[in-house]
Amino acid sequence: MVGPRSRSCSTYSGPRPDLPVSDPTSASPRPTGIRRAGLFLLAFGSGFAVLTIEIAGARLIAPVFGLSAVPWTAVIGVILAALALGSHLGGRLADAGKVPLSWVLVAAAISAALPIVGSGLPWVARDLLGFVPGALASAVILFAPAVLCLGAVVPYLVQADTRSLDNVGRRAGDVSAVATAGSIAGTFMTGFVLLPAFPLPVLLAITAVALLALAALSGAILGQRVPPHVVGLAAIGMSALAYAGSQRPPDTLAREQTLYASVSVTERVGRDGRIVRALWQNGGSSSLEFLDTGDPAHEYVDASGLLLEPVIERVQSMLVLGGAALSLPVAFSRWRPDMRIDVVEIDPVVTELAERYFAYGRDDYPNIRVVHDDARVHLRNSDERYDLIYLDVFDHLLTVPWTLVTVEALTEIADHLEPDGLFMANLLSPLAGPGLAFIERFQATLQQVFPAFVIYRATPDSDPGVTQNLVLVAALDAQAMPDVDWPRARTGAAGRPLTDAWAPVEYLQAKVFWAGLTWD
Repeated sequence: MVGPRSRSCSTYSGPRPDLPVSDPTSASPRPTGIRRAGLFLLAFGSGFAVLTIEIAGARLIAPVFGLSAVPWTAVIGVILAALALGSHLGGRLADAGKVPLSWVLVAAAISAALPIVGSGLPWVARDLLGFVPGALASAVILFAPAVLCLGAVVPYLVQADTRSLDNVGRRAGDVSAVATAGSIAGTFMTGFVLLPAFPLPVLLAITAVALLALAALSGAILGQRVPPHVVGLAAIGMSALAYAGSQRPPDTLAREQTLYASVSVTERVGRDGRIVRALWQNGGSSSLEFLDTGDPAHEYVDASGLLLEPVIERVQSMLVLGGAALSLPVAFSRWRPDMRIDVVEIDPVVTELAERYFAYGRDDYPNIRVVHDDARVHLRNSDERYDLIYLDVFDHLLTVPWTLVTVEALTEIADHLEPDGLFMANLLSPLAGPGLAFIERFQATLQQVFPAFVIYRATPDSDPGVTQNLVLVAALDAQAMPDVDWPRARTGAAGRPLTDAWAPVEYLQAKVFWAGLTWD
């Protein structure tokens, strides 16, 4: 006799009605062979495209926001948020079965073209919203839509690759691993191969066309094909956008995407009516020359020469960190043809442009030797000593290289100076307001290495509140400093010195934009 207690403890061994059951007689077989390879190709391609859009996107907004930690943080954060939201929505769309993956990929392809047609948006966003909010808004509008669609791909593929709870974990792991492998490949291929090989509009259009191809593949594998005329018209439209976006403006002589920067050469009429040729790196004017004479048009070069005039005869050797179009070393070579000048420039493409379009290529300068290397690496590997070391890498307020303004970097520079040698630097900063934060911290850093230094104003008549060129002169021996009567920047040291372990340069420079950026 079985009592109530015995019945309540009995075990039901049949299938639970609320869980799917693996039934080999009723369930369709799991994808195998060519079909499963197609699913993996979709996963790989979508992962590849995400990183291409991310890296190309950071380059696209670099002329406006630079390539410091601030825009990179904005782009990476927005990309990750879009991926997360896309994955969330993709799982629900896949379960609902109303929107096929092929059309999700078509949407990704179309939205991948947004950066081509909206390339002017970052300028508007920065003017209206400011530096950090503008970078975030640009990333959300230009890059998030395509990445959101691509984030939905993996849930669709996991569903398509799974027919039983017995192996759902393994199937999800396989698809996710392939998508991640695509992202890894996209990182290396975009950064090392595609960016230098194609203009940004062309690269983004290629990405969009590739997504259209994935949409067609998805339709063939999972059903609900995209009509061929839709794919064809979209591909033609992407090609037209790429062609239009890759055309140089009339005043642009050259435009290159290098491993290090977005570089262009322009020729325009200056404020005094003279034609000026400029080298731009990530939107910043790093070299400026008058076309008729080849003389530098940046005032800080002439100011540097005048500041050195009392001691120029003892300067027999010079190291320039940051060459750009070599306008500064060419000017010093013209002043002192017998001076030995070594230049460290990380980007060989920039040197090629200097030879083709600037004074360095029009005349012979046998005393100038260019080395293509990172400045810190070169200093560490070299045992040369110089009478003058000039740091000229502040070509753009937005991309100040923090690795060259720390105590450790300045110590390495000082180690390469002769006992009576001088260290000079071209700096960019306002002289009033919150934008002073960087120059104050940099002076606190200089105090740790150089007993004597003075910061001069390259353009003494400039409003102190505007961002302007400043010329630093420093020495290990105070007696070696040039005795000049030149307006000084009335600023002092404040805060902790910058070090390799802690150098929040991007944050300090961002204060210029929060206060409202104005240029001299």
